[in-house]
Parts: sequence; structure tokens; C-alpha cells
Amino acid sequence: MDDLLALKPDVVRCPYPAYAAQRAEQPVVYSERLSGWLVTRHDDVLAVLRDTERFSNRLASGPSSVSGIAQRIVDDETLPERTRNAAARRIELSKARVLLFADPPLHKRQRALVNAGFTPRRVAELDTVVHDLAHRLIDAFPAGSPVDVVPAFSMPIPMTMIATLLGVPPERMDTFKQWSDAFTRGVGALEHDTDAVIDIFDKVDAFYDYFTEELAVRRESPVDDLLSDLLAARMGGEEPLSEAEILQMLVQFLVAGNETTTNLLTSAVWRLATDPRVQTRLRDNPAELPKFIEEVLRLEPPVQGIWRVTTTDVDLGGTAIPEGQLLYLVTGSTNRDPEVFGHPDDLDLDTDRARHLSFGRGEHACLGMSLARLEAKLALDVLLARCADVALAQPDGEVPFHRSFVLHGITSLPITFTSRSA
Repeated sequence: MDDLLALKPDVVRCPYPAYAAQRAEQPVVYSERLSGWLVTRHDDVLAVLRDTERFSNRLASGPSSVSGIAQRIVDDETLPERTRNAAARRIELSKARVLLFADPPLHKRQRALVNAGFTPRRVAELDTVVHDLAHRLIDAFPAGSPVDVVPAFSMPIPMTMIATLLGVPPERMDTFKQWSDAFTRGVGALEHDTDAVIDIFDKVDAFYDYFTEELAVRRESPVDDLLSDLLAARMGGEEPLSEAEILQMLVQFLVAGNETTTNLLTSAVWRLATDPRVQTRLRDNPAELPKFIEEVLRLEPPVQGIWRVTTTDVDLGGTAIPEGQLLYLVTGSTNRDPEVFGHPDDLDLDTDRARHLSFGRGEHACLGMSLARLEAKLALDVLLARCADVALAQPDGEVPFHRSFVLHGITSLPITFTSRSA
């Protein structure tokens, strides 16, 4: 696990043997490098996720995040003043505990207000967006040549969907992607060089500037998008969402709705390209696609772990943990726990594997999990219908992964295929 936290490439690419060893030897253990506790067994993690009283979400992004970096650099006078100011802005906005970072009852209020914006009509419109975009992207695949599915397919679909939800115009799409990359760049890496820190906070600040202005416009002239819905959201006797709450929600929508779904789609294509039998089975039985997506989520979770903080002294799996301690719940490990899953490292379409924890569980189960599943199903359905014989363009080549111990995703995946009729 120390090699994973140090981001050694081979372990980042395949952390599962390290998880298995940790799970067998010390399933609950303190990590000096992380300054927190590693929890790797399914039942222990599930117990934490279900207990919002003894385990708080207030540091849900952990130390390896934009907020964690901001805390470390805000007073660093070797950095430009604009960078320190942007860090201070991030810290101030982060005081608005929102969704992922909020405990009950605040979390319940926010979640109910956000859910009001995801109307059946809006979700149905997103169906059409994903379906039509998947066809257009495949139309652009070069005939007879390899195509990198990350920029050509996996990335544009979730990015376009979340941009559509937030009313970001097509001409701002490249900038929107840069903002997303800035927020995710801080996740799962404990150290960054000065140039990286400056670049991250320049883009984070630009994101906040853009959406602060957009919210001001929507207050004066509401339109049919999620921003206007969030400003208008009300519940009986409850305060409306503050601007700080909305801005922090938008960050979470951006990261959760973009990067993680990109990683899910790419991992799914990777699994298809390396297992022709699964490809054939899914083409012959498209109704099994949701089960395949669940197995990809279990085996290659886009987010490998979840953070919590103890609110009191606790006993977890027979280990005493004091109040105020940071826990890193390694869901990438729990999803392959042999105490829960038979043949845990195998992709199995014949067994119910719904107990995986890739979307969390309980009070804080991922708000966007239904949308992520829907996106993946629609996109992969089109891909399988349009592209026969999906295979790796470089079967013996090394598949590159993000430099992160939290976010798990392939950065480039060239494939070859035989075109089929639309």
C-alpha cells in the first residue's frame, strides 16, 4: 500500500494484489504516509458507510484534493499572490458543507433540493443527448485505423452531458474540460510541483469566476437548465441554497459527472477489447449490458476509495480508533473481498454482484449513480451495435493510467474495430 500511495506506476495500474495483501494481513491499519487509517475489508467499510453519526463526511475528499492542497499552500509566500488568493477562496467556499461533505440533516436538505432539478423530462432529454452523440462520435472514427477511445468516445460523452445540464455552451467545452482536469488533478496525489499548483488554482479560480457570473445572469433571467433550478429550488420551511453551496455542488457535479464516467466507459471498452467472448455474448444478449456495467464498476471502480472522519472513539474490525481520525475506505479492495464475492477477480455475468460499493452505500450513496449507469448503457449499446471486433490496437503495449491512488482510469486506449451499419 505504501507503493500505491507513492504512486509507483505498476501498483497504480493494478492495485488489487496490494489490496488483497493488506486485507489479509491488516484490514484496519494506520498509515503514516496518509496520516490516516486504511480500511480494506468489505464488512468494515460497509459498517462505516451506514453509520453517519460516528463517521463524518466533513473531509470527504481527504488530503489529496484541491482543498487539501489549498490548506497547505495558502500561506506559502514562495507562490504568486494570485495562487494564494485562489487557495484562500477555495478554503472559504469549502466552509459551505455540501452533499459529499455534508452530514445529516444538512445533507438530506441539499440532496432533496438537488433531486428536484433532475426531473423525468430532463433525464429523458439526456437520453437523447447521449444516444445521438455516441452515434456522431462513432461516425467520426477513422475507417481502417486505430482510434483512441478516451478523447474520441469516453471523454466527450460525460463531458457533454454535464455541460448540457449546467448550460455551458459548446464553444466553452475545451475550457470546461480544463476546469474538470484541474479539480481532478489534485485527487489521489499527495505531492505536486510548484508549476502544477499554480496551474491548478488558476483554473479553479476561473471556474468559480465563470459560474459566479452565470448564477448572477440566471437570477435576473432564468432559463431551462440546472443552474436556474438550483437557484429556484425550495422546500417547505427550508432556506434556499446559498451561492457558496451551489458553487460547491457544481464542482462535485463536474468531477463526479465527468471524470468518473469517462473512466467507467474506458474501463468497459478495455474489458470488451480484451475479452472477445464477452463482446459476442453482449451483442447476442444486449439485455445483459447492465450486468456487465456492474461488473466493470466492481472490478475497476473509477473511485478507489472514500474518506471519513471519526466523531468519537470507535472499534472497527477489532481495532480501536480515536475520535477525529481520518479513514480511507478502500472500496477498490472491498469489491474484490473473497468473503463476499466468489472468484472475486473474475468478470462474472452469471452471478448477482450487486453488493459492490463503487457508489458507496447508505445516506451518501452517489447522487449521480443512476445517470452514470444510464450513460454507460446507452453509450456501450451504440458502440457494440456499430463496432464489430473491438480489439486493442497494441495488444502487448502498456496501458497508461492516471497518476492517482483515488481516481482509477486509463488515459489512452487505442482500439481497432470493424465498422457495422448504423
